Amino acid sequence: MKPSDHNSPKPPTRPWKVRSQAAPPNELVNELGLSLRLVELLFNRGLADISAITRFLSPSLHELPDPFQLSGMTAAVERLLSAFQREEKIFVFGDYDMDGISATAILVDYLRRAGFAVDYSIPIRLVEGYGLNAQAIDNAVESGAKLAITVDCGIANASEIEYGANQGLDFIVTDHHQIPAEVPLRAVAVINPHLPESTYPDRDLAGVGVAFNLLMALRRRLREAGLAREINLLRYLDLVAMGTVADVVSLSGVNRILTRFGLNEINQSRRLGIRALLQVCQIPRDQPLTSRDLAFRITPKVNAVGRVANAASAVELFLTDDRARAWQLAKYLSDCNQQRLEIEQRIRKEAEELLAAQPELARGRVILLAAEDWHPGVVGIVATRIMEIHDKPVLLLARENGVARGSGRSRPGLNLVQALEHCQEWLLRFGGHTQAVGLTVAEENLDRLRDCLNRYFTGIEPESRQPPELLLDGFLEAAEISPELWQELERLQPFGQGNPEPVFALAGMELKSIAPLGRSGAGSTPRHFRFTLFCPQHKRRLSGVAFNLEGPPPKAGSLLDLAFTLEENHWQGQRELRLKLVAFRPAETG
Repeated sequence: MKPSDHNSPKPPTRPWKVRSQAAPPNELVNELGLSLRLVELLFNRGLADISAITRFLSPSLHELPDPFQLSGMTAAVERLLSAFQREEKIFVFGDYDMDGISATAILVDYLRRAGFAVDYSIPIRLVEGYGLNAQAIDNAVESGAKLAITVDCGIANASEIEYGANQGLDFIVTDHHQIPAEVPLRAVAVINPHLPESTYPDRDLAGVGVAFNLLMALRRRLREAGLAREINLLRYLDLVAMGTVADVVSLSGVNRILTRFGLNEINQSRRLGIRALLQVCQIPRDQPLTSRDLAFRITPKVNAVGRVANAASAVELFLTDDRARAWQLAKYLSDCNQQRLEIEQRIRKEAEELLAAQPELARGRVILLAAEDWHPGVVGIVATRIMEIHDKPVLLLARENGVARGSGRSRPGLNLVQALEHCQEWLLRFGGHTQAVGLTVAEENLDRLRDCLNRYFTGIEPESRQPPELLLDGFLEAAEISPELWQELERLQPFGQGNPEPVFALAGMELKSIAPLGRSGAGSTPRHFRFTLFCPQHKRRLSGVAFNLEGPPPKAGSLLDLAFTLEENHWQGQRELRLKLVAFRPAETG
């Protein structure tokens, strides 16, 4: 699932639960030289000794595993070495999302700088769909390519790879998606951390993480052969971080290291394309970029071009050395994102109207909707929103010329890939992750697919479940909220899947004022607010913001318990520490 606004503040419906409150040993607090609050937070997130906490707070590139632990890596770099010596042309096949775009860009850039002849292709979502296709392979063969490398795709393209192999095209597959029943046996090498024979210690790499491991291994082999041109791989960690955060993989282990150092690279803004994106996103150069910025401000603009246009423009943005061209492309990506937002709003409205008119469509274990004028590149985002409301798998498809193409989203515990494998007799094509898939189906089989999926999920999950708990890292006193606490919490960056941003709570706060933030359209209900709080006990005032508030806002004068994260707001050269609302409830009294 891609980043969305699903963390909107909610009225008091979710039970609040504080993580384990076990007290860390005194020697842990004394030897680390950190505040008790920070050590407690780390200790109760499972970091129970000095070594684990030190590695977490101070990750090192030296801790990256040997890339040759990925099965297939040796065969891949030997074939690349052969291509270098024979001066063979290489063709890189990527994907149209941020992960695939960044993986394509780092591979193409490194290979070109190392002296390889290389070109690339990104499928046009609305024309070619996801993954390899025969036309793209034909184009590579006609261009004279002898070796093809897939990034963030290929593991589910056994038939297409066999088609290319029969034309004399060798394939190296680099991918991170789930392993299908049929793997590409005709490939020279298949590199995927999920392969059972892989000994790589971290199986949760993004596609760009797998591609970066290929660069590490190839550079080592070129050096051993005396053929290497000195290229500092640090230059690629900016794009590695962007693709890793965008693909919502766990930001722990290897991914934490790559993202932490990648953010450092981004903050130095050496890549023209990233500088231009920061300008378009109106992020000041002196404001340190965070994983939050990547997920919610930058990634949507890059992903948008793959949804509504040709993602090759984004690859060009990250490869160009022309400042004017970089700005032009960044502005184009921003325009595509605005177009995507407008399309998304329309599809969501129509999907909700369809469910209201035919409520039986929402009564099964799965919601499957299709319409003729929906955009197949945007339906996945809307599927996420509807899945969050109905708490069940949702598949939205665009119908055209007798075929329906689109995306499905699911919640944890309900594996969509396995479900589609079970129902594949009704499908033309599918692939993806456990909770996010793409699929193509003949229109005449839509009802059969819906029935099959409903039967598959019956019995797998109880008909009802408790609302998910809101995990808190603890209750704070108002006096504890300070720049010093903020600086300590920032050491836990980057935040994301597997390393959630700390959520704290304040009890018994008086809501002094609340007002809409920004402008709302005519007739629309405000969803963004600024507010001020007063703590009667400590006589302390605090300010905060709430984005995408669901339901009616609390009223001024209310006594509330609030769950929040801390953020530092930068505005006109000023910095302000404020609360960012996660949830609220009436204060417990008595």
